[in-house]
Amino acid sequence: MSRKPSFTKSTEEDQHFILLKEAVKERLDLEEINYQNQFKVLLLPSLYFLFWFVAMQYQSYSFLYYLFYGLMGVLVTLIFVNLIHEACHYSLFKKKWKNKVIMYLFDCIGANSFIWINRHIRMHHNYPNTIGWDTDIEQGGPLKLFPSENNLFIQKYQHYWVFFLYPLFLLNWLLVRDFRDFYSAKRYIRKFVKIPLVEYFKLWFFKLLFISYAIIIPILVFNVSIGQALLGFLIQMICGSLVGLVILLPSHANVGNEFPIPNANYRLPTTWLRHQFITTNDVHCENFVSKHVMNNFNYHLAHHLFPNVSSTQIIKVTEIIKEFAMEYNFPYKSYSLLKAFQLHYQLVKKNAIKPESFFEETM
Repeated sequence: MSRKPSFTKSTEEDQHFILLKEAVKERLDLEEINYQNQFKVLLLPSLYFLFWFVAMQYQSYSFLYYLFYGLMGVLVTLIFVNLIHEACHYSLFKKKWKNKVIMYLFDCIGANSFIWINRHIRMHHNYPNTIGWDTDIEQGGPLKLFPSENNLFIQKYQHYWVFFLYPLFLLNWLLVRDFRDFYSAKRYIRKFVKIPLVEYFKLWFFKLLFISYAIIIPILVFNVSIGQALLGFLIQMICGSLVGLVILLPSHANVGNEFPIPNANYRLPTTWLRHQFITTNDVHCENFVSKHVMNNFNYHLAHHLFPNVSSTQIIKVTEIIKEFAMEYNFPYKSYSLLKAFQLHYQLVKKNAIKPESFFEETM
């Protein structure tokens, strides 16, 4: 594909969406300031770098060193869902420049903010679960998530080794995926996003900064052994990956959601509104962890329909969406966390290539 997909037009569903937006506007104070997450702007980064500092002070005690590096990994994910994700949608602060400043924190903790904003805003939010266009859930290589993706023989046992791949999710993101998006001409992000020269400089500068304080400085300045430094870094990546996948994974990639395919004219089979419903689900849990740690990320459909609404109001938006879906026959879906993971695993297993289909395709 070389053209962006377009959605099916429906005057009726366009009108429905107008009614939904009016209901949200009438029943919520959309100008409410997100003080909860603004407090986290001070708390979470401070904890992240405090854990690094403590790890350096107790580097002679391997257990404590690994413990605090693991906690740094957890903080990477919490900073992402509570601060970075809000800032990229300009819902953390009212002033855009403040949100842009916060995005540099993402670079400092290892990711590339420029390429991720484009992946997330321009690709994932516009085309969730659409092969080639939803670059947030695109994996490739040994793992197949899109049912229509070409099969590779290596994916035959993906439902077994997925348990070994997922703990390396963050490591792949920070040290492989960002570079592929910048340098691989095969990536869709390269075809539709012009990358300024300064962004290449920022990519290398911040990656080297991250590797420096995570691995090199502990070795050169604090006399941490190379093995201990590398193992601490790996523990950081694994802990961040596991917490991140609990928060990020359940909302799209599972057999309960659809993976629409554009036709020969690059048109998707439904409207943009219905597309969000059929490709996204919520995870129904409402407790201290979901509110203050996961930042209500589990109410994901509301975020896709109203991405600039603060996470502190997203539960109220979800209630309005439920009423709307029931009245106008839209397929609202919500699962328990365990059920969402079961459905995801079913997708991974279903997409695993079968030996007979491999030989049929290659003969």
